[in-house]
Amino acid sequence: MTTSSVGMERLGVAEVQLAFTNLNWAFREQREADQGIDAQVEVDGLTNPTGRYIAVQIKCGPTFFRRRTRNGWRFTGKPRHLTYWLAHLMPVVLVIVDPATRVGYWVQITADAVHETDRGWSIEVPSANVLDASSCDALRDIALAAPSANPDPVAEVLPLLPPSTVETLSALNLVDPEGARRLARMLSGGRDDPRAVVEPLLAASRGWVHATVARLATVGAYANDHGHRDLAMEAFALAAERDPDNQLRLRGIAAIMAITVGDKGRAAGLLRPVQAPQRAWTNLLMDIAVCALEADQSGREDLLEKLLRDRSDGELDAEPTCLLFLAERAAGRGDLDQALAIYERVCERQPSSTGGRLGRARALMERLLRGASALPFRDQQEAIELATSVRNNVRRWAGPSETVHRLLVQERMLVGAFMEVIELATPTAFGGQATDREADDPVVAIVGAQASIALDDRIRAVRFGDAMRGTPAEPLIRALAADPRQPATATVAMWRIALDNADTALAARICLNQLASRGALDPTDLDRAAALANLDNGDRVVYTARNAAGSGDLDVAVTLLRSAWSPAAAEILIEILREAGRYDEALAVCDEIWTGYGALKALQEKVNILAIRGDLDAADECAKDLLATGELAAEQRRALHRRLIEHRATQNDWAGAEACCRAALKDDPTNHDHAWALIISQLNQNRWDAAWTSYRHLRPDVTYPGTVSAWVDLHLRFDNTPQTRAAATTLASRFAHEPHTLARLERLNNPAPCRLREPAALPSTQP
Repeated sequence: MTTSSVGMERLGVAEVQLAFTNLNWAFREQREADQGIDAQVEVDGLTNPTGRYIAVQIKCGPTFFRRRTRNGWRFTGKPRHLTYWLAHLMPVVLVIVDPATRVGYWVQITADAVHETDRGWSIEVPSANVLDASSCDALRDIALAAPSANPDPVAEVLPLLPPSTVETLSALNLVDPEGARRLARMLSGGRDDPRAVVEPLLAASRGWVHATVARLATVGAYANDHGHRDLAMEAFALAAERDPDNQLRLRGIAAIMAITVGDKGRAAGLLRPVQAPQRAWTNLLMDIAVCALEADQSGREDLLEKLLRDRSDGELDAEPTCLLFLAERAAGRGDLDQALAIYERVCERQPSSTGGRLGRARALMERLLRGASALPFRDQQEAIELATSVRNNVRRWAGPSETVHRLLVQERMLVGAFMEVIELATPTAFGGQATDREADDPVVAIVGAQASIALDDRIRAVRFGDAMRGTPAEPLIRALAADPRQPATATVAMWRIALDNADTALAARICLNQLASRGALDPTDLDRAAALANLDNGDRVVYTARNAAGSGDLDVAVTLLRSAWSPAAAEILIEILREAGRYDEALAVCDEIWTGYGALKALQEKVNILAIRGDLDAADECAKDLLATGELAAEQRRALHRRLIEHRATQNDWAGAEACCRAALKDDPTNHDHAWALIISQLNQNRWDAAWTSYRHLRPDVTYPGTVSAWVDLHLRFDNTPQTRAAATTLASRFAHEPHTLARLERLNNPAPCRLREPAALPSTQP
């Protein structure tokens, strides 16, 4: 190495060191053999060491500025250096220094920026990348973007924690990194049993000097998100004792949580004036808690409403805890419009709010159940989208997802998606979608059993009962799954036991309805179940009417239901009129509630009633109207398409059946049953080529014995190859206990002229 080159090298190092020193970055030269790295530079290393570095390769001399490009200069290098740099743990930056101006220019070495050739590689060094203060932010971003050898322990666990805990823990990390690290480890490690984590933390924190307000707020947020509001109340009450400046606000939060869990005495204690005369202080959360407590004691909800009118939107929006509390109270007293409006405000201000989204979904569902929704399908869609997103988020941090999963199951049951309900209610270990905790929820199990009975699958319903063995839900599910041929007195006895054990509103309502449908409901049953089942006057009339019909007094039932007119009353009226064979009256009620409330169930009932009385053409037209709404669950759409196809088949209208099949496949292109129905419709018109084309395009699975004959006929005529006969062997093992099916498959080994002599029947499908 010549003296001039050594001098040029030292000049380059000195200028680069000076440039980084001016940025307050620590420059540490590599003086030994380094394979092309001259220095390591630590971001802010001279003032606030960060442990984040970039590796620097320095080149100085006029040679590096000879290959001018449009935006800078082209630098060429050796392959061994490139391989080393691209594999380096630190981001590598190349700096070329102009000895005349003593200005350095830099570029990061990345695979995307490098242009490789057969002989070597090159990279453009932009003239805009001057090594001075103007490049500080860009170089900092390069250093910070590199992965750490050890991940940030707080950042690493944030995805495992609920949203509000993430918010408070992130704030804590800025002022108390050690406390944030400890809490992050404990809270994320206790996700399976959060109560067991929070209780010792709160007990110990009473004597800990380092139990700061920020740490207690983080613990409180964690407890609240996991559904332990009593522990959250204690955490915020403790935080209030340690923060005189924010004592009113923190006490207000704790008091609101105390009211929510029904601990009115604790709430009153928290609401005593703090170092001030009675009501001389002003804090939104404290004021709302005081008004709520007074409203609960006096029944004057107008006190709270007046307070809200006197407060600005800005004040309310700044306190999500306050908004959620007000929304829950509105929903609890049946003011769904106000509840929805407040929940919407929460969602707009805090899109990630689990409480806001779940609350809105529940209020939308309640409005649907009451028949108070102007746009039922839109509300239903929004509720299911909100609930699904909340459940998925909650599952991510192992939070309490039972409530939201229960909502999803009930919504699917409401629209008649019975197979979906069963899948949602079945644990993942048995092929379903429910976590173990969700499957253990009694409401989920009960609705799963109801869906099973709707599909006439009593064995599956019994399994749901087995899963609830020893719980209050078991007697109800056993009653649902009971043999319908047993004596009526035995069935009534089972439902009475179920009512005695009911511990949820859903269970109580199911039992009351079952007893009423058998004329076995006693007036005292409504009195003792009123609180649990949340019965209002309209509910009492409906159950009394159902009981009258069950006792044989249909006229009284009709009069009662007409007096308390609602979608729920109308559904019961349709049911009892249909059971009594008064089809014209039942159809008139269907039209009335479809027109008045837009209730899809009315059209579904109309289709069934028309079919029962033999008016199949009218039933088909009504089914088409129902499909045209676009608002049915997929399961119900498939069933209606099947009805239309089968009706045409029973009339040997195979061209009409084919048209119905095409409409069904347009709606559900991957449905194998519709595909086989199309193929069989074409075969029954003696349109072999069309049937073969449909089969090749759709490739439906042969899963039912009824499709085997058509499959064999097609392959006999068009494609009886060794591969086909091998497939037939596989099918033979699938249908080993079906002698007629095996005989049909054997025809492929003994081919004979193939022609449909009799119309082929549509295959029957499994439920």
